[in-house]
Amino acid sequence: MYLEALLHDPQHPIPSLQVAVVRAGEIVYSESFGQRYLHPHDPNQNLPVDNQTRFRVASISKLVVALGVMKLVEQGKIELDADVSLYLGFPLRNPAFPEVPIRVRHLLCHTSSLCDGSRYALPSPYTLQDFFHPQGRFFEGGAHFDPRHAPGTYAQYANLNTGVLGTLMECVAGQRFDVFMEQEVLRPLGMEGGFNVSRFSPEQVGNLAVLYRKQTGGEWNPAGPWVAQVDDYGGVVPPGPMVQDPDRPDNRFVVVDLSTYRLGSNATFFSPQGGLRASALELARVALLFMNQGRVGEVQFLKPQTLEQMTQPQWTWDGHNGDTLQGQALSWGLGVWRFTNRPGQDCPVRGYPRPWFGHLGDAYGLLSGLLFDLEEKNALIYIVGGQGGDPATYPGLYSAYTRWGEEVLTALASLLD
Repeated sequence: MYLEALLHDPQHPIPSLQVAVVRAGEIVYSESFGQRYLHPHDPNQNLPVDNQTRFRVASISKLVVALGVMKLVEQGKIELDADVSLYLGFPLRNPAFPEVPIRVRHLLCHTSSLCDGSRYALPSPYTLQDFFHPQGRFFEGGAHFDPRHAPGTYAQYANLNTGVLGTLMECVAGQRFDVFMEQEVLRPLGMEGGFNVSRFSPEQVGNLAVLYRKQTGGEWNPAGPWVAQVDDYGGVVPPGPMVQDPDRPDNRFVVVDLSTYRLGSNATFFSPQGGLRASALELARVALLFMNQGRVGEVQFLKPQTLEQMTQPQWTWDGHNGDTLQGQALSWGLGVWRFTNRPGQDCPVRGYPRPWFGHLGDAYGLLSGLLFDLEEKNALIYIVGGQGGDPATYPGLYSAYTRWGEEVLTALASLLD
């Protein structure tokens, strides 16, 4: 099969692939290929991917977090145009524009003027304020602020936006971010994964995909070994959330002690920006939520007008008003990536006649995409579990995305005919 053959490209191999297709509001195809775990010495101990395998789906997580934010908006606990300082309990302003508030809406559409700096996730007991206050351990001379553009005027993709949102959600909901997302978003949608692997069962951890790259010491070698990047737990449930430790020179992952965590101080170690573990079939449920106007079975999860608001343009590129990630991102909704299908740029599926909504992901070797067409109720979902070559040398043929993404989406789109 064509999709399975992608795993064995000698110059651009991938270790695993999981896909799903929704046509006219129904899931019509789902399949998994490759290995969720690759033993470093004995291929007989490799473990295959199946349709229940979960991956750390990278930035698709941002769209799912946005659903949680909008849940709190509907409950009257968050106002989209409120100053985030009112919720966080400390003043958060760009020092270059101290009179201009950073609003919740800005965080959702990447116009907050916040930047990632050298990192955007910290273990406890560091707090969110360590990024933003001059005396903070990770202020980095103001590297987390754009000194040239005021909040609300310029789009610049930043993972830190979602870390701030996750912390803000704790402040207003009175629950830890991971628990809130499980109880209020994921379980109602029929998604059994989450942002905190230490809350998974041994069976769930055993069917978690390790993410890989064929990269050692910064050098790519398609003929070399697969090198584990994250979620290599060996089937053992970790004692707590894992995050890279800024106090270690190798930046290795460490366990966060939740027993000492102060609610609302720093949810970045849960990786709201990219740490959701989910399968392609579970991500299809997110697409179906939008298609079904907020209904999940007999339950109205979100109001139709809320989901419509999320897909409406909050920012659109005019040639000067943002960083488009080399043409990949030309319009944002509220946590929703709005694809304009501009040839050579944000065109995920060549020749597709209608716009897509959704989100893409790229982290630790994984590439992912959740795309849905609200008019025809079609959706394409893919998760690539690693990259066997330098993505910079494997660009797309008709878009600003990687060739891997193009090849998978072209194959999946053929199932919509």
